[in-house]
Amino acid sequence: MAIHHGDRLVYLVTGASRGIGLEYVKQLLERGHHVIAAARNPEKSGGLTTLAEQHGSQLTLVTMDVAVPASIQAAATSISEAFPEGIDVLINNAGISGTIVKSSEQDGDEFKDILMINSLGPFLVIKAFLTLIRKGSKKQIVNISSGLGSIATAAHYLNGGPSKLGPLKGADSPMAKRQLGYRASKAALNMTTVALAVDLQEEGITIIAMCPGWVDTDMGSGAAGMLGVAKPPLTAPTSVAMQLKVVDGLNLEKSGTYFNHEGNVVPF
Repeated sequence: MAIHHGDRLVYLVTGASRGIGLEYVKQLLERGHHVIAAARNPEKSGGLTTLAEQHGSQLTLVTMDVAVPASIQAAATSISEAFPEGIDVLINNAGISGTIVKSSEQDGDEFKDILMINSLGPFLVIKAFLTLIRKGSKKQIVNISSGLGSIATAAHYLNGGPSKLGPLKGADSPMAKRQLGYRASKAALNMTTVALAVDLQEEGITIIAMCPGWVDTDMGSGAAGMLGVAKPPLTAPTSVAMQLKVVDGLNLEKSGTYFNHEGNVVPF
């Protein structure tokens, strides 16, 4: 059955069961938009089920595992039937961090899994939903990346130079030699963003990469102890509120840009 959303914008958020994704769902619902929340097991997310009880038909829960192409396609099929008028904004958020080990000790199988979920998965989501995005009024895609995916920033480590990533202060930082899989996956996502921005620009589709900052979530807090801090500096509500200000200001001229949550341009 088709869902008629009237004047509401329709947002699709992946990785919506917790953390940044769940916070996106909360704040978009508070704004009055219709939100499609996609997750591997949405019915097991207490946060999503509570929001569904509070917002009723304004929220649509969809099962989607970005590591499984067939799951992505099945979700696209069901959403196409429910939202034939299209999707306005895709928040491509699903991702994993992997084990925090030295780069030379990165497990190959885990590396492959990280690339699948953080790099190939988001591309397959875009590809599966592109027809719906073309129909939308906003035609926007936000790929949630990371400052750790910036090759330009990482290059400073070679010369012992400073980084702009808070506690990641240079070559002597505990993180300088770690998280190869995560970093490479986000760098690949950034390239995907730029390549698709060039390809889709003539169709009026805006696509950006977004660094949410270091956020106090289950995934983001993993490195806190290693860096000698109690917890990451940003809460999910603060980060997402700032990200949404950036998203609100998007236009086609900004397509292909790598932003942080403050709206500053991050070097690729």
